[in-house]
Amino acid sequence: MGTGAFYLLRERRFLPFFLTQFFGAFNDNAFKLAMLTLISYHLTHDQAQSEFYQAIAGTLFIAPFFLLSATSGQLADKYDKALVTRVIKILEVFLMIIGSFALYWGNIFLMMFTLTGLGVHSTFFGPIKYAILPDHLPQKDLLGATGLVDASTFIAILLGTTMGSLSIGMNSPKPYLAIFLTVLIALAGLTSSMFIPRAPSPSEKIKIDAQIWRVTYKMLKQVTEHFGILLSILILSWFWLLGTVILTKLPDYTNYVLGANNAVFALFLALFSVGIACGSVTVNFIFQGRINLTMVPWAMFAFTCFSMDLYWATPETEQGLLFSLSNFFTCFAHWRIAFDLFMLAFSSGLFLVPLYTYLQVASPPHGRARVIATNNIYNSLFMVAGTLMVIGLLHFSAEIPQIFLILSLLNAVVALLARIYLKRVVLPAK
Repeated sequence: MGTGAFYLLRERRFLPFFLTQFFGAFNDNAFKLAMLTLISYHLTHDQAQSEFYQAIAGTLFIAPFFLLSATSGQLADKYDKALVTRVIKILEVFLMIIGSFALYWGNIFLMMFTLTGLGVHSTFFGPIKYAILPDHLPQKDLLGATGLVDASTFIAILLGTTMGSLSIGMNSPKPYLAIFLTVLIALAGLTSSMFIPRAPSPSEKIKIDAQIWRVTYKMLKQVTEHFGILLSILILSWFWLLGTVILTKLPDYTNYVLGANNAVFALFLALFSVGIACGSVTVNFIFQGRINLTMVPWAMFAFTCFSMDLYWATPETEQGLLFSLSNFFTCFAHWRIAFDLFMLAFSSGLFLVPLYTYLQVASPPHGRARVIATNNIYNSLFMVAGTLMVIGLLHFSAEIPQIFLILSLLNAVVALLARIYLKRVVLPAK
């Protein structure tokens, strides 16, 4: 284990699944950004209208997580997870074909339909993403495998976001590159899914409850009966609230607070994604495959320190021309801000991976996917709460650096509570 978990990338029990989830995360973001770029630069000529479509897109993508996560968890627990994954990937290929026509015709309704379909695709794949790992790997490999999956997810999001936006030309509305890219990646995901080993259900007698609200309530209630699982889900959901607030305000922070252009924002986004990826991979080097939650509150305290320093490092707003990437780093405070962004993301990776791994080993094998699905529901609720929190703080005239400060102080309280209550969590035996 001294070389980390990278040896898993050479093994069929992990590599095909690893590639499949990477391609899926990439494509979700590539299509979404290609679509929004096309709408913003070529199909609308009014900022308010463009922002309206952005809000609609975000809502349509996340809505399936509320509505269908319970169903997706049941399906993943009842049927072979590898088979379900292949069906999902076939759906993605058809969605990308529909999306190709939508981009080519510039049909906003069809784009929104495709994006909603991708939200459904992600909702049904979400429980499998972590629930399938214990089916193929021994417990000693789960921490490293989870770290690789988390790291690759954020890198895929970064690459998909970047390439999706760049695939739409600023001067020409022809989306040929975006069409080629998204269809090719969907086919690559389908191909890799064909090599995922079987992961049969330990309990095929599970009955699918079609009453969405009833089964959702039942799943939300069931996790409250297991203290460790509930606590892990709440901390993970808190991370998604933090991430939502930071990434929502990062463009405005870069532009209006720091006075920097979109190239600097792209760098900040890259630092955040790479920081989480590095933290996710580092966990396994520290614990050598052992599932240990002692680092979680300390990593959260580190997040507080770096996000608080982000507030203190922010200079007074400067008027005039926007900083370009080449002259942005002539100021030491800007280096400090970049370092803080990377390190708070790195700290996030350090506490994400142990918690996701704990969920895998603490959940009963016959209900593991439903536990992960429940986690996804909580995550979505907290992300919405984060958005509402930002709206509320802005309504009371809070400035963006002040929002970051408030976030860091709240996180310190959550970290303290995590430190107290995680001591009560009993780790499963190896």
